[in-house]
This record gives sequence, structure tokens and C-alpha cells, in this order.
Amino acid sequence: MSRLGSATAPLRVLYLLDSLNRGGVETLTLATCRQAATVGIEAYVAGLGDGNFAADFQSLPRSFFRRRRAPFDPWLAAWLRRLIQQHRIALVHTNQAVEALHVWWARRGLPVKLVLTLHNLMYDAKNRRALNFLLPRVDAVTVVSEAARQWYAVNGIFSLAFARQVVALPNGVPEPTPDRKSARTDPACGPLLGMIANFTPVKDYATLCRALPAVFANRPTAQCLLVGAAQDRRLYREAQSICARAGILHRVHFSGVRPAADVLPKLDVFVLASRSDTFGLALVEAMLAGIPCAASDIPALREVTAEGTAAALFRAGDAEDCARVLNRLLDDPVYRRTLAERGQAHAQQRYTLAAYLDRLRNFYDRVLAL
Repeated sequence: MSRLGSATAPLRVLYLLDSLNRGGVETLTLATCRQAATVGIEAYVAGLGDGNFAADFQSLPRSFFRRRRAPFDPWLAAWLRRLIQQHRIALVHTNQAVEALHVWWARRGLPVKLVLTLHNLMYDAKNRRALNFLLPRVDAVTVVSEAARQWYAVNGIFSLAFARQVVALPNGVPEPTPDRKSARTDPACGPLLGMIANFTPVKDYATLCRALPAVFANRPTAQCLLVGAAQDRRLYREAQSICARAGILHRVHFSGVRPAADVLPKLDVFVLASRSDTFGLALVEAMLAGIPCAASDIPALREVTAEGTAAALFRAGDAEDCARVLNRLLDDPVYRRTLAERGQAHAQQRYTLAAYLDRLRNFYDRVLAL
């Protein structure tokens, strides 16, 4: 739903990022800023830190940067207030408690709406205290899936009941990925499996690595590509150690950070093994690219895959079941093709960037009407 032809002035939105390292939130925010004009949004971005994605944000036409020097930096809050006033910002969208806390202080007395998106399931004690303070004070809270909303309600790490408005706003794939039909397929090379995720406690590389020996025994030429930053060095070394002990390290490639658009065309099967998740952006990217997918059977990934009809699900943390699902995908070309087509159709209907931007603009309009 493009608003380019509208006679009304564009909606000025400021997006805050405490980190500029490449990740799901940063990638989606960058794509949103680049395409926001299609739904009548004039996007501004303020970076409060540094990272390997900084140059991309610096290339945006309305980008501003200042380092946060303390957990709460009053000089930064004053800078944000001047930014909001100078550019007549109508709404500020934050993704972390520390960002929202600075904006809450900066916007005092100003007619500016404040939105906070919750991307994680687990928060440390400091962030839980900050969120319990902020939830009644922001204008709206978004969660990235219904599964996440239900998890917060059941586990009670903070009370969403105190928030003025809570909306499930699923993410969109921030950049087009090449269709699988244009990818390389050299039968002599054997099938290539892959997982894209940073090494963090919520991602379960260990289960995938324990499943691979059974997959490789079934497919002697198969290989696996693991793509992501070693944010948790212990988990990174654990995954390497599992592969080394199984004698498969030469067939498992730890590739560091690489854009999904470069990796996905090379894959025959995509895997996302997670202990917990709120959405699963890389899984959606793979489905949209037409790649058959397998994922852990946890609530958020079950939701994203339409109860397992758009991707094959295996029991979370169960290496044997993961190997069974992957071997079925590799052994049955009809099933593999059917699953790829279902996944792509589902992702195209629900999780494109255009669909996300329409949801986002409609949500902003509702917030502004409060």
C-alpha cells in the first residue's frame, strides 16, 4: 500500500540503534530506512554506538551518530531532544530498553510518540527493571510474534499488562534474496546444508553439529556451512570441538559473518536450530529464497512456518530427530521441492519487506491517533 501519491506530509520517524553491528534488528532497520518513503515515512536514524554495519548507516541521507558514554547518559538524552525538536520528529521507534529510557527522558513535554519493540525472550535483571519502568510510560509496545507475546505472559519476567498498547508486528525480510532456481547445483559437489545465526545461547549449533555425522554417513559428499559471528566464544569452540571429535571438521565450514544474500543461493537445505526464538529472520529469508528448510519445533518457529507446513520441524535439542528430518529432505526430492514451494509461497504472502512496511505504517497511524 504505497502512499507516494498522498498530498499529506510524510510521517517523520526516528529509529534508534544502540549497536551498529550486523544483526537482525540492524539489518531490518537499515532496509526500513531505505524503503520507508514507499509508505509515506521520512526515516531518520540515530546510532548510539559503533560496529561493522556503521558505514551502511552513515550512507543514509538522515543519519546521526553520538556515542553513549554511560548506562544513562544525560548528555546523550539532551542531544536526542535537540534532534527531535530540530527535525520535528513525530514518533521514535526503539528496540532496546536503554534506547527507550533515553528517549523517554528526551521527549518530556514534547508531542512525540515512543514505541518499543521487544526482540528477545530473556533479559538480565538490569533490563527487566528498566522494562518494568518503561512499559507503562511508552505509547506502544510491539512483539515480533504471537508466540513471543504468549511467552512473556506465561513466564512473567515483566508485565506487558502495564503497557498501554501491545501489538504483534511480525518482521519482514529486509532484502531480496536470489531465487533458488538461479543458484549453483553441481551434483559432483554433493548437497550443501547451512545455518545462518550468530553463536549465542539461544541458537543451538551444538544440536546441528551432533546431527551431522548421521547426515554425512547417509550422504558421503555432503558438507555444511555455518555462518555467523562468534559472539559467544565458548559456544563457537564447543561446536568446533563436536565436529572435530566426530571427525567431520573438514566438512563443516565455519564461515564467520557473511550476507545472507551471498550464502543462501549456495545451499540445498537450510537449517535453523534454536533453543528459543522470537521470530527466526534467517529462516524466513531462506523460505523466501525457495530453499527447503528445517527448524527446531519451538513456538515462534512453529508460528513462522505455519505449524510446520512451510518447513520441516524437528524436536528442539534432539540431534537424532534433526538428522532424521535432514536425511528425509536430502533423500526425497519430491518432498524437498514441495516443501520449498510451500515455504516460498507462505513467506511471499506474509513476510516480505513490503508487507512489513504496510503493517508498520498502519501501526504508527494507530499510535499517533491515541
